[in-house]
Amino acid sequence: MAGVSPVSPVNLQGLDLPLVRDDLWFRAQQALHLIPRDGRDGVLRRTVIFTLLAWLPLVIWALVTGRVFESTDSEPLLRHFALHARFLIALPALIFGERVARSVMRDMLPSFVATGLVTEEKIPAFRQIVQDVIRLKNSSFPWVGVAGLIVVVLLVPETGRRLQELSWSRERDHLGFGGWWYLCVSRPIFQIFMLGWVWRILLVTLLFQRFVKLGLNPIASHPDNLGSLGFIEKLPRAFVPLAFAMSCVICGQFAHEMAWHGAHMKQFQIPLAIFAVVAFLFCVAPLLVFIPVLKSSKRVAMNQYGALVAQQNRQVHRKWIEGEPVEDRALLEAPELGPTTDVNAIFEAVREMRTVPFSKKSLITVAIPVALPMLVLAAIEVPLGEILMKIFKTII
Repeated sequence: MAGVSPVSPVNLQGLDLPLVRDDLWFRAQQALHLIPRDGRDGVLRRTVIFTLLAWLPLVIWALVTGRVFESTDSEPLLRHFALHARFLIALPALIFGERVARSVMRDMLPSFVATGLVTEEKIPAFRQIVQDVIRLKNSSFPWVGVAGLIVVVLLVPETGRRLQELSWSRERDHLGFGGWWYLCVSRPIFQIFMLGWVWRILLVTLLFQRFVKLGLNPIASHPDNLGSLGFIEKLPRAFVPLAFAMSCVICGQFAHEMAWHGAHMKQFQIPLAIFAVVAFLFCVAPLLVFIPVLKSSKRVAMNQYGALVAQQNRQVHRKWIEGEPVEDRALLEAPELGPTTDVNAIFEAVREMRTVPFSKKSLITVAIPVALPMLVLAAIEVPLGEILMKIFKTII
């Protein structure tokens, strides 16, 4: 196509932010031979090992002490759905989700250059921003902070030994071995993976903020309705594992209350709705930094394309309605603009440009994984078939 300068493959090489590789936690897992050094992620191996390490000792101790199915002085382990959801569903989801995050970021960063959002002269600065964020990601300080937060949570009474979910492990007024294993091993394993995902969201947000400060070059008339930033709508997929894992744990706790303590689904509707909103905001948080750029680009383009359309339409009106000669015929004969209807279509594309970088598709991407544990929770009180029928009738 004449006039189009393809992006050099050299400019796209090395544009990646490996969110789940080479940081302190990743290196620690490599040192323990949980992650191979040949480039593979060891997802299956780590899922099995961490799940068994977190969950199996609790079950074995409960079996030995007769606390799995029934207990004379405390609730049996089987009743604590949140504990099983945390280690058998949520933890594997957080580990397997690392592959999704890896692929999303690998495809996304080169698009900033390939679409021209980052102009040729800014590519070196763009690369420097990526490298700076990678250095921050690989530093020890964030993970020291994660470890410190885990210790603080352990020491606070309300989140430590007084937890209701530890009732199965109590021996009179003291915690048994199972309770201490849960506090000192099982829960920290889950927390380090979960907080690691939160840290990655903050990292991507920081990365995008620096891109915005560098200066982007959106095209308001782009058919993706996001000024050629449409590819960033894929980002929420990278953080869906965190939202799903949190939903599993919360719904597991509520399921325990409903099944064994007489609670009803209505009591949890507001907390679940608030959580759903918060989960969505977590997944799209890095995208929010682009809103000012999109608003500014649309405002400027509306003025520019509005003036262009007005000039061409006036010339058409003078020639065909008023019958006057048009001396400057450049706008009428420009092949790239075409007839008036084509120019108007360009203006409509600018007017339809969105200033919020996520859509219904983004909402559905997050909503489905978050809603699945909620459907299971609701099925305790209402048959699943009836729930699905209500949803179907609402949609239809």
